[in-house]
Amino acid sequence: MSTLEDLYSEHKSCGDNDLCNGCSILNKSKPVHAVMDYEKKAQCDVLFLSDSLTHKFGDTKAFSNQEYDLIKECAKGEFETAASVKCPSVRELDMSPANMKICRQHLEDTLDKIQPKLVFPCGNLAMKMLIKKSGITNKRGRSYTFETEKGHEVVVVPIFHPFSVLQEPKNRYLFETDIRNAYEKYIQHKTCENKFTYNVVDTKEKLRDLANKLSSITEPVACDIETTGLDFRRDKIMTIAFSTDEGNWVVPCEHKDTPFTEPDQKAALWFSIRKILENEKSRKIFHNAKFDLKFLINYGIYPSNIWDTKILHHILNENTPKGLMDLVKLYFSDELENL
Repeated sequence: MSTLEDLYSEHKSCGDNDLCNGCSILNKSKPVHAVMDYEKKAQCDVLFLSDSLTHKFGDTKAFSNQEYDLIKECAKGEFETAASVKCPSVRELDMSPANMKICRQHLEDTLDKIQPKLVFPCGNLAMKMLIKKSGITNKRGRSYTFETEKGHEVVVVPIFHPFSVLQEPKNRYLFETDIRNAYEKYIQHKTCENKFTYNVVDTKEKLRDLANKLSSITEPVACDIETTGLDFRRDKIMTIAFSTDEGNWVVPCEHKDTPFTEPDQKAALWFSIRKILENEKSRKIFHNAKFDLKFLINYGIYPSNIWDTKILHHILNENTPKGLMDLVKLYFSDELENL
């Protein structure tokens, strides 16, 4: 009598493709292998890629019904779906570099057939199949490019897998925001012209003018420091940046190119910075202020009227990441390009 494993072994070639030769997934018990789920699809500007196919009651598709419905709720227009791995129920651990290389041929055929302008790889495996990078939590919402051997180039924006959103509803905000930002930028072409400029404070005259301007204003002053390391007891402040509605300034402090090297120049430098940050009339806006304050206090500077965007955003939405890069991706996605 044949065992179930024997039956699977006898029919494991169902759906096989010559390009799959050498893939170890063919040796696993699957109801089907190598399903070319893109063959009957038409051109579409937006494509959502799952990690692998689902197979239930003889039906093989990229996403479950619940996952598809979630995408439909969050998508901003017409879209298509496909799987990055063309066998059902394939885990990331199953996909060795050799398997990925083999299956990536089918993925390229998928892109050449559908010809999307924007691709959303959902989850870590789908992202690895396209951009050969891992870490969906840190890379979601950023934009990358992928070009097939036939020359079709697409914009790739990794997002959470809809399954993870269904399991953890707090991820829905990021899921929807990443889709909306990418759709508006790459499909609707709603971009803002970047007019950001800054001034380097590299003379005592510029330093004096800056101190006079910012030490008495009542408008908010954003501040950010760059340091040589994380230990405020040993490391130094390389630069301090200030931003207001009127402009942006960078002050080289302990930077190798700083012009303030003499003792009297250094004293004037820190005195000017102290005047700016200890001005009680203006709000000082930091992100993760406790880090900056440790360094500044070590220099004898005690900023007043402090506001922290990390804490403020937690009050606004406690279910989203609070890192500075995460907030840039949420609110200033136009500033990110292939990071």
